[in-house]
Amino acid sequence: MHQPIVQRILLVLVAITLLFSLYLDSFLTIEPVATDDVVSWDSGWTISENGRIIAVDVTLPYSLDGPYRGRTWQASRTMPNEFPNQNTAILVLTSMSELTVSVDGVSIYTYEGPSKGWARPVFGGSTPHFIRIPYEMRGKILTLTYHYTSNNLFSGNIHQVKAGSKASLVLGEMECWPSLAFGFALLLVGFIIAISALFIQEIAERKSFFFLGTILLALGSWVFSQTPSKFLFIRNPAMPMNLSFVALYSLPMLLVSYVVHSYPTRPWFRLFEWVARLFLVTYIVTFFLQLFGVAQYTDLLLPSGAALVLFLIALFAAIAYCYVQGTKVLFSFLMALGCILVSILAEVILLASNIILDSALLLHLAMVAASVILFSHSLMLLKERTKRILREEVLLAIAYTDSLTGLANRAAFDRDVDEITSTANRLTYGIIVMDINDLKRINDSEGHAKGDQILIDFAHRIAHLLPKNAKLYRYGGDEFVALISSVTIETMRALTESIVVSFSTNKKISYRVAAGCEVYIPRLKMKFGEVVSRADSAMYRCKNAMKENPTRSPRP
Repeated sequence: MHQPIVQRILLVLVAITLLFSLYLDSFLTIEPVATDDVVSWDSGWTISENGRIIAVDVTLPYSLDGPYRGRTWQASRTMPNEFPNQNTAILVLTSMSELTVSVDGVSIYTYEGPSKGWARPVFGGSTPHFIRIPYEMRGKILTLTYHYTSNNLFSGNIHQVKAGSKASLVLGEMECWPSLAFGFALLLVGFIIAISALFIQEIAERKSFFFLGTILLALGSWVFSQTPSKFLFIRNPAMPMNLSFVALYSLPMLLVSYVVHSYPTRPWFRLFEWVARLFLVTYIVTFFLQLFGVAQYTDLLLPSGAALVLFLIALFAAIAYCYVQGTKVLFSFLMALGCILVSILAEVILLASNIILDSALLLHLAMVAASVILFSHSLMLLKERTKRILREEVLLAIAYTDSLTGLANRAAFDRDVDEITSTANRLTYGIIVMDINDLKRINDSEGHAKGDQILIDFAHRIAHLLPKNAKLYRYGGDEFVALISSVTIETMRALTESIVVSFSTNKKISYRVAAGCEVYIPRLKMKFGEVVSRADSAMYRCKNAMKENPTRSPRP
């Protein structure tokens, strides 16, 4: 029985065994992580500011009236007489604010800004807080105190409060795990591509793949920082926002650089590079504004997002113009940029409308689609470049190879001699010049097919006589040259004599070969051409000696 058949049978048996194992193990059950219902405490709230009641019997979410910076609001209500379970926790979402949770005036949880760092505390976007509420506190008054540090679009919203077991609340926050997975995947793939690009020799392909990798890193940073599931890995809400900011301000430069190094563009397209640099300058300037408490990145998020959308629209229009003018290869980038533009435009509109999606999966899928399109184009560039290199290598091989014998030709000999004599190579080279006797007579009397047969036979036999480090060339019609590094004159003479003797014995195809040798020694200031001429003269002396005494193998 053939080995492939045995292997297939074993693989099928392994698959069947796995299915039976899964079936038999399926009878084992365990209590799920979350078995309790999550309830919303969204009604019956009283909103006040510093003790002054603003609204009663409010249903959350509730939007406060700005400005918000430096002001404090309270949201309070009576908790139900029955909790969902004995280990009830509440989920409270904050954004750009401190939070204090108290029951009947007694604080049970505090979330404050750091005592060092920025001039004004930076709290980040939507931040989930999981607060344990003791069972004996049911029926008491729950108060949530919000103190805002910014007037930006993330501020001024009191979100819905949910209650249940902590496990149920945490799992509820994990509903956006596909976006988290996409973010991690883009970050990982982008990092691998960017690092791998550094090892690509061709500059154009290296830059194309490097900027592709950085684009994926930027998109992955944006996707990762936007999903609530990130808090399963990092509980600092401000740090992931930095990924969003650097992605927003660097994406224009990365996209333009990718186009410049991956597609044919017009000279005026370089104007987009200057505009893209303004985004980088804005990112740096905003750092200092936030450092000294003048403004925060989140304050400029909406105008910066709008500027990014306008930039992408202009870039899309410019690429579309070039496409219409005949640069059809830009179609793939148009598709990718369209996906990115739709995704970012949708997020900016949602931010401006103060709409928070439970899951931005569809928006993030558009970014993933754009990444796949750009990666496919870069892969095509690398594939085309590889084909072009292979074609050039084939043509180069043809140019430096004798088509009949398969040996290197005269052009290859001249190239290698130039390399030997023009570099700091100080190796000694042995030179053997060989000539097939009476080849012209054989061609005239027995035909060129017979002569070609002799040339092919010689190339095959001489390869077995020369050392492995020898380079053999067909120098002319019936003349061949061998170059052997690191040899002595005695070694060369012995080798040359063995060649002459070998071709003097009767074989299936009978012919004789004359040979002469010399040694090129660079430290003696020898000229390579003169050494070759001396070897050629030695070969002719051998040939003349063969003609004078055809039955004896002369010493070369």
